[in-house]
Order: sequence, then C-alpha cells, then structure tokens
Amino acid sequence: MVRQTFMGDRAARQFVVPQWCHAFCRPRGRSLGQVMLGLLLGLAGSWVGRPALSADRVSIGLGILGDSFQVSSLETFAKTGKIELDLRDYFRLLDDAQEAQFRQALNTSADVSVVAVAQFLYSPQGEILLQRLGQVIQSEARQPGFFGIRAALILAAAEPGGLTPLNVVRKFPTRGVRISLGRGWEIAQELNDLVKQTQKAVVDVQAEGIAERSEETAQGIAAIAATLPNLSEAGSLDWAREVLIFEDELRDRDLSVDLYLPVVPTRETLPAALSPWPTVVISHGLKSDRTSFVYLAEHLASHGYAVIVPEHPGSNTEQFQALLEGRANEIADPSSFIHRPLDIRFLLDALDASAEFGFQLDLSQVGVFGQSFGGYTALALGGAQPNAAQLEQSCEAIDESWNVSLALQCRALAVMPLPANLQDPRVNSLVVINPFTSAVFGAQGLASLAVPTLMIGGNVDTVAPVLLEQIRPFRWIQGENRFLALMLGGTHFSSIAENPDEANVPLPESLVGRDLAMAQNYTKALSLAMFETYMTGRLAARPYLSSSYVQSLQQGRLGLELIQSLP
Repeated sequence: MVRQTFMGDRAARQFVVPQWCHAFCRPRGRSLGQVMLGLLLGLAGSWVGRPALSADRVSIGLGILGDSFQVSSLETFAKTGKIELDLRDYFRLLDDAQEAQFRQALNTSADVSVVAVAQFLYSPQGEILLQRLGQVIQSEARQPGFFGIRAALILAAAEPGGLTPLNVVRKFPTRGVRISLGRGWEIAQELNDLVKQTQKAVVDVQAEGIAERSEETAQGIAAIAATLPNLSEAGSLDWAREVLIFEDELRDRDLSVDLYLPVVPTRETLPAALSPWPTVVISHGLKSDRTSFVYLAEHLASHGYAVIVPEHPGSNTEQFQALLEGRANEIADPSSFIHRPLDIRFLLDALDASAEFGFQLDLSQVGVFGQSFGGYTALALGGAQPNAAQLEQSCEAIDESWNVSLALQCRALAVMPLPANLQDPRVNSLVVINPFTSAVFGAQGLASLAVPTLMIGGNVDTVAPVLLEQIRPFRWIQGENRFLALMLGGTHFSSIAENPDEANVPLPESLVGRDLAMAQNYTKALSLAMFETYMTGRLAARPYLSSSYVQSLQQGRLGLELIQSLP
C-alpha cells in the first residue's frame, strides 16, 4: 500500500505500509454509463424528430369521470396569462397569488443537463421514483406512465428552454396525458398519514424530554447543567491537517484521508491523558466527501482529538458527478455496503502500523461519527447486524413506500449476503446523524448494537424520515447508553457543510433547511459530549448528555431535544 503525505512546508513523502484485506474484498468493475447514455440520447433524438409523439391534451380523471384541457391552453397561459375556456373551471380553485405562482412554475427551468436527467432516471433510485409517479401520471389508455414520464423528462431537458413543467407535458410521448385524481388522492392520504404519525411521534419525544428534565431537576442535574460551558465553542489547541493517500491493492481501492492532529509546543508538555490522542473517525454520506464535516473535525481536534476523515469511493461526490456525466450507472455502488466499514477497519490497521502516526493515535478505543450512509457505516462498525430477512421483506413493498432511503437500502440486495459481522472491536462509541436503519438492519439487527450510541434526526427529513429511520429504530437499540436527539426543523442536509468548490446540482433551500450554522453548532456540542463521556471519561455522563443541558444550547429557529428513553 502506497501512502503520500502532504504537510505544509514539508516535501511530499512516500512509504509502504502493510497490506490488509477482508474475506469480502471485491475488485471494481467497469461502468456501462457511457454506452447507456449513448442509447438514451439516440432514442431521445429519434423522439424529437417525431412530432406525432407528443401530448396535446391533459385529462383529469376520477374513476370513470373526467375532464380535459388542451396543452396549447397551458402554453397560452404560461406566455400571456390568458385563461382559455377549457381551463376556467380549474382556475376557479386558485386565488390570484396561487395563479401567479402556477404561471411562474410553468415557466421555471431547472438548471440540469439531459445527461444528468437521463442518468438518474435509469438508476435504480430513479426508477423507483418513476414507478410511484407513474401511478398518478398515466398514458391516455390509462397505462402507468413510467416510460412516458421518463421519455418526457429526457426530451424536455434536451429542449432549448430546458426542463420546465410545460416542456415535460409537451414531450409526453402519447397524444394525451391522464392524471389520475383517485390515485393521487390516495398517495396524498398516505403522505398525510405519515406526516401526522411523525408529528405525533415528535410530540411524544418532546413530552419525554419534559419528563426527563423534571427528573433531572429533582436530582440536581438541571442546576449543574445550567453552569456548564457551551461545548460548541472551540477548544484551546491548535491543529494541523495531514493529507494521506492509502492504496489497498487487494481490494483495488485508493483511499484519500484527511488526518487532523492537535498541535502543542512540545510533546513533553502534554498531560498523560492526552498522549496518545483519543481518535474519532468521520464517515461522510452519499454525495458528500472529506469536506462535508471539516467544521466538526477541526472542532474535535481543538479539544484534543485525532480525527480521521476518509473518502469512500463509490458513494462520494465523485461518484455522484460520474452519474451526472454518464460515467456511472448508480448514485452509489452497492458494494459500498461492504466496502465502507472495511475502509475504516483497513485505515485503523494501516495507521496503527505507521511508524510516524501510530504512536500519536489511541486506537484501542475509537469513536465513529457518520451521517446518512455514514450512519449506516458507523452502526455496522459498532455491532449492528445486517438483516437479510428484514431487507427482503421491506424491499418487497418498496413501490408502496414514500421512504426515499429504501431506494438506497434495497440496493444492498445486489451484494447479499452481506457479511454477518462488520463490527470492529476498537469502536466504543457512535454518533449517527440521519442514518437509514429500518430495512438494512431492522429491529433484530439493531438489537445487537451494544456500544454507546447517540442517534440524531431531523423532523423534516424527506430522505430518511425521522419516524421510520430514527425514532422507531432508537427503541430497537437494547444498550443502556443510548440517546436520541431531534433537531426540530432539521432536514437530511442540515449538518453538512457547504462546499463552495462543489460543481454538482445545488439543493434548494427548502430541502437543505434553516439555521444551518446552528445545526452545525448542535452537531459539534452533541458529538463532543458523547465522545468526551465514553472515550476519555473527562465528562460525567449525566450533566452533558442530559435533556437539561441540551435545552440550554438552543438558539434561533432550530429547536433541539434529547432523550434517553421512549415509552
């Protein structure tokens, strides 16, 4: 394994460290993305040249009843604001503001290329979305609109005006588009039921928080918590970042790693408790990389932690960009369910064997922080067992679920059976944010998780819904040292730092969430409290990991709740 080090003014160096692999190592395969993309564009070109394959009428159906309007009427309204006769009954349902918003929406173009649209819609995740949409948007013969929607989106993205709702309707490859109000209403009810259940669960969590704070007041913990410092503030130590490259030849896998090390004037001045440094690993999520949690790595390093931040090939920003550019078939390689935990096990072994860094890192007990796919990675390393039976059962009903994370979890079926045990005995505490858990682990898989675990969710997470992927799964964890934190107003992306150099499709503000700086402060404080308590023992568990202390951290519009149990 070859490693390169880049350190400030020091010249780059190379040396060989021992090779390590696991029984489930798999070589990387070549992508068929470019071939597939050529076929897509060829088909798109043939459709564009056939004006007969385009919709000129939209039908609104409810059972055997229905009505319709001309697509040309929509075009007239979008261009001039004039409401044709066949649209007037529909527009009576809108006030002036809604009418203006609808017109603006018809003319709004998404800044995304035909390559990106085509690649996503032919990925497993895109096809699941098309299956659901196809139940509502159908052909004129009332057939599911799966293929028509996909063709329309690709063709619309190739139009000079770009991907607009009007272009999508216009490019639907049949004479008519039928919108099933009945199925649409059923889906709306499903979503509404999930929202109501989530709201009730959040209320239950808040009620438990109130009960725990009452108990903490009686025990004197609340009074202590009121005097404690804010753990989101930086520590007293400087730090330096090492950029390392590890080569795992047996898995045909190159791993780029940022290693953050605290800096002190001389090693002789260190307290014994800080030498070697307690070590934390940060595992990024899908469409993320080593920059996503720089703020957390720097924060932990300032408080005396060595922080290892690997980049996971096959499920990082580069993989997502490859999907958009036609160089990959999926948003994540299914083998990542195996490789991600093995990446971290491999790096811990390699750093432990390093003559330069091994003596600086305490690898006898390691904390792991993970977000989303990184949350899965951390849980697997901590002892949660992949559950094939639960995964197969959950994925059988994927077409009836609005749990977006299932689209990724079910890709683990492609590499089944997963290793029975991906646990690393060096891992002694976990912080997992927005993890997906319900299918790949299930109740049985999470019951085997024994290390102290802090699970954090956002109540407006539309990717890994908090009720399905964090609140219910929290109750499946059997260990005593378990904690659930909710960011009230938090999304799937609230804790991720923005990368100004990232060239990918930007996420809308409504999806990213509000008060991102506060979400990052919460992440810093909660993570430090967890690792200080269970890795170094420098903090007593009750004061900092108490509902009373967490309440004192709240600022702005983003709420925060922490509980230890949920009836």
